[in-house]
Amino acid sequence: MTKILKIALLFILITGCKETQNNYFRLPNQNEVIFAMNKKMNSSDLPSVVAVASNKFDEEVSFCYGKGIWNKDVNITKNHIFQLHSMTKLLTSVAALQLVERGRISLDEDLSSLMPEMTSIPILENGKLSQANKSLTLRHLLTHTSGFGYACCTDAELAKFNYTNWKYEDAPRRFESGTEFIYGTSLEWVGKIIEKISESTLKDYFKENITYPLQMNRTFFNVPDTLQQFIVSRGYRGADGKQPLVEMSNRIPKEKATKFSGDDGLWSSPNDYMKLLKCLLNYGTVNNVKLLEKKTVEEMLKNQIGDINMDSKGNYFNPAYCCNLENFTTNTTKWGLAWAIDNEGKNYGRQPGTVFWGGMMNTYFYIDYKSGIASCIFTQHIPFNHKETTSIFDEFSRMVYSKNILE
Repeated sequence: MTKILKIALLFILITGCKETQNNYFRLPNQNEVIFAMNKKMNSSDLPSVVAVASNKFDEEVSFCYGKGIWNKDVNITKNHIFQLHSMTKLLTSVAALQLVERGRISLDEDLSSLMPEMTSIPILENGKLSQANKSLTLRHLLTHTSGFGYACCTDAELAKFNYTNWKYEDAPRRFESGTEFIYGTSLEWVGKIIEKISESTLKDYFKENITYPLQMNRTFFNVPDTLQQFIVSRGYRGADGKQPLVEMSNRIPKEKATKFSGDDGLWSSPNDYMKLLKCLLNYGTVNNVKLLEKKTVEEMLKNQIGDINMDSKGNYFNPAYCCNLENFTTNTTKWGLAWAIDNEGKNYGRQPGTVFWGGMMNTYFYIDYKSGIASCIFTQHIPFNHKETTSIFDEFSRMVYSKNILE
């Protein structure tokens, strides 16, 4: 009987390991992806798209369509450079968690001594200002439960607030920390915290601790003159966000950034950004480069906001550019320490527990740890969360998940 039990236990262990492995997907043939995606682009008004996916077996498929600069005959590639906007926040979150690992700051310490210029900002409620009673922590900032919103595009009361003689470095907070979710400038403050603790600029910190180790050689706050030919064209759709796509005139920034925002300041290429996603898919280490400990990445995947609801239905946004989150987040979406958590999954195969986010100019990423897949798409047009990009990303993802589970 003992021998039978041992054999049964061994069988369970073997089949259990196989079942875990079976969750990982192989990727389809590159030519299959290109054929299907070219058909999809026949009904799109987008002049250029780059999408990339990789898996736990280090396979990769991609789709590049159109011209990098719309009025020039140069095909777009994975090495063209896009404005990340809010996809900057992922690097800022990684950087902050590196400092947590090194014992330079904790997730739950009161930041009033370190950042009095931040914690002294009052709370605005029903047109009245009051000082906060609860402490503000790094965890609150990383999870957008700090109360800091965007006056431009996520909160109506901040948008109409009178800032005459306003003495603070940011708009008022909207609630006591840890009580609600609002998407806003929290990660800009995290960037400032990183600079203060590390005694360096965010630009230098990113280079030393993230982009150089991963060989992300086209990720910058200021794109060098020698690479500006790779900056892609950007477009907009009018004040209501529903007009025909028109190219913007300011493809290359007229001025160089001198302050480095952890909120939205970076430029990068799809090839570069995938290096970061692959590292995180592998729980913080890739090609012998370790950005984070595995236990830190595992913590990043957990719901950090409890019962707080992220559903954005009825929220304020500017239809010309940002941030309509309808159908992007739902009442089941949660937030980890760097990204949103999809608790529903997608019908093409993306699993519940997948982490995701995007940037204002319609760049998006997700990491499906259960399936072993990381993917991103890069276009450059506003408004955010536009179906011309999201539908293409869905189609690309259907192709990515089209193969059977590995046996």
